[in-house]
Amino acid sequence: MNKVAFIVLLTIALSARCLNAQEIFYSSRVDSLYRLISQVCTMSPIYGSDTILQCSGLIKGDTIPIIISKDENGVVNHIGYCFLPDSIKTTDNAVMQFVEREILTILTAKDANTALRTDYEIGLQIQLDSIPKTSGLLQDKKKLSSLLKDCRGYTINRMNKDYDVIILCSDGRRLTFSFPADCKLISGMNKSELEIKLAFQLKNHVAKTIDSLILSPDTDYLQLLEDSVLEECIYVEKGSEFILPHINNDLFYLEGDSIYSLVSDTSMVSWSFSNAMLVSSEKHYTIDIKHKMYGFVVQEYTIDSRDFNDFFSQGYNRFFGIETLETENLSGTMVLYNYDEEYIHLAYVTTTLDDLIKGGKITMELYSNIPQHNIKTLYYGENKTEQK
Repeated sequence: MNKVAFIVLLTIALSARCLNAQEIFYSSRVDSLYRLISQVCTMSPIYGSDTILQCSGLIKGDTIPIIISKDENGVVNHIGYCFLPDSIKTTDNAVMQFVEREILTILTAKDANTALRTDYEIGLQIQLDSIPKTSGLLQDKKKLSSLLKDCRGYTINRMNKDYDVIILCSDGRRLTFSFPADCKLISGMNKSELEIKLAFQLKNHVAKTIDSLILSPDTDYLQLLEDSVLEECIYVEKGSEFILPHINNDLFYLEGDSIYSLVSDTSMVSWSFSNAMLVSSEKHYTIDIKHKMYGFVVQEYTIDSRDFNDFFSQGYNRFFGIETLETENLSGTMVLYNYDEEYIHLAYVTTTLDDLIKGGKITMELYSNIPQHNIKTLYYGENKTEQK
């Protein structure tokens, strides 16, 4: 089966949501683990976002807790070894979910040496009390399981583009997982799977609140725009840049009677455009998305700006840079940067001045899940090539 046909069939399966008959997965890795566990453990129906399964058939003479999670669409998106107490949740923590999934993978591995080679290939290193792991630790699954029982917590350290996750075991020992901040590694999905997941979740996401959250500035960081030729006092809340100076997240405010409101006016087009692309506002836009995915697959869908902004409100830093400012052609580049997993979504945005000010249509050409090491290539002449 070719790649395009596979994506179409998987999308149909996700859209059908036949969850009563069979669980649906974004990731073949999670699917495989789920199937493997179901062969040795009794799998009750999964209800709600998280289900804890007590599995007694995986390790002889031992029972281990396995966590299975679903997203808001009822799709299974995580399975792992649940070694932390109930008071410490890992839901929506991609880094800890990676560790939970890798521990379960180790416990289900038939050959410790193969597991060691696989870990080396993906850049994962495991240490026990600062001593590199051996095949003996992997082979003695009961010992590893006992080590992880009654853990007191964990710490996550980030150094440049690498993670150290330290699990604080009950006997005072420390089990450390070191690995690169890489979206495909941490998610356990290839690029096609990541993009199908994003498109499906984005199309089906509904904002948690009906009204948009209107941003209030931190007045301590506002700077008066001295080059403003307008009578009004315009202030900028300086943000940060993304690779290029003109792609940033600066916000612009208009002062009136000591009240600051986001600029949105036909006489201040550039500031109004930037504000509308960076944060929620009182205006609601219809966003027509042309999602250009791996394998030359294109999905087209329409969503509300409230749902878009809510979806990307957690885990992403947003940046925007203006390209053109013509009345019938306002265009710019939006970057949605996920720091935890080191990737971006890149969107080329166009609208008209009338739609911008009144709340109309925005057109978006979306390229998703671009690894950090590919980002600079995008900004030096190859930004519309297919990213692997």
